Amino acid sequence: MNVTRDVISDLWPVYSSGEASADTRALVDAFLRQDPEFASLIRGRGEEELLGIGAPELPLDREAKALRRTKRLLHGWDWLMFLAILFSCMAFGRIVADRSWDVSPRGFIVAASLAGVFWIAFFTRLIWVRKIVYRTRPSEQRVGERRS
Repeated sequence: MNVTRDVISDLWPVYSSGEASADTRALVDAFLRQDPEFASLIRGRGEEELLGIGAPELPLDREAKALRRTKRLLHGWDWLMFLAILFSCMAFGRIVADRSWDVSPRGFIVAASLAGVFWIAFFTRLIWVRKIVYRTRPSEQRVGERRS
């Protein structure tokens, strides 16, 4: 296998932090013994690069925005459930109030249709949110499931 300076440069942060495996340390040590000029260059450069790298700049309210977004995803369907229950009660109220057979069932049909639409929207949104929020990575799938 042909190991180049670029490969050693990529492995150097892991090697210098002490997190490299024994095989990686042996590979880097062997290469640096063969190329002492590069060894002195990379050892001197490593400390300067680590001091020059700053922490990434993140907005101050990043965590608050993420929490708000998660809450909105999880609780965004509350108004759909409220409207579904409201129109279901209105449809039931129409049945109870219109006990005579001479009243048109239009009010019941409209209220029941709207209730059905809101129940469908509620359950569709509920399933979609659970797929998005509670999704699993392929490595976390159960043994019997097929990967798509």
